[in-house]
Amino acid sequence: MLLVVISLVGLGIQLIQPEGRPRSPIPIPTPPASRSLHLAPIGDFPIADVEALASHYREKFGIVVGLLPSIPVPDDAIDPSRTQLIAERLIEAIKASHELGADPGAVVIGLTNIDMYIAGKSWSYAFSLRVDDRFAVVSSARMNAYGADLTKQMRRLQKVVTKNIGVLYYGLPQNNDRGSVLYRDILGPLDLDHVSEDF
Repeated sequence: MLLVVISLVGLGIQLIQPEGRPRSPIPIPTPPASRSLHLAPIGDFPIADVEALASHYREKFGIVVGLLPSIPVPDDAIDPSRTQLIAERLIEAIKASHELGADPGAVVIGLTNIDMYIAGKSWSYAFSLRVDDRFAVVSSARMNAYGADLTKQMRRLQKVVTKNIGVLYYGLPQNNDRGSVLYRDILGPLDLDHVSEDF
């Protein structure tokens, strides 16, 4: 009984734990002249959320984010046995759907509101997958965990997208700082709540 109480208290502490800060935050890098950044909704991902993200990054980083037309969910990306999408297939759809796929300086981040997993991993789900230093796909499906309201869900989504921007657009390395958005082991919503959106 005592162990159960301790576990519940520990969980409660995690749920209310405030957002951390990087130990040694770095200034926002200068936008690289050789790179452009684009967001691509997949399926029925809300266009309003894509526009909100683009506005957020314009204000946060001072970069213009291109908004691409919506990409249909490919049939071969659907895994009915898991009721999830296959992240690798979504990446292939992103590459094939836009002329930017042939532009070596274009970074394209796809956005889906459907749960997904990475076929090459044993994980039950994934927030995102990055490929070829230029492409990523992000799922917002798990952002509502632990009763998160819409504001918190968007904050979590911003952090996942920001991490991809840091790695793909700015070319920054992942790290072991649990307060940094570049923390390499963001494994669940509570980890997202703990990291900041700072590099």
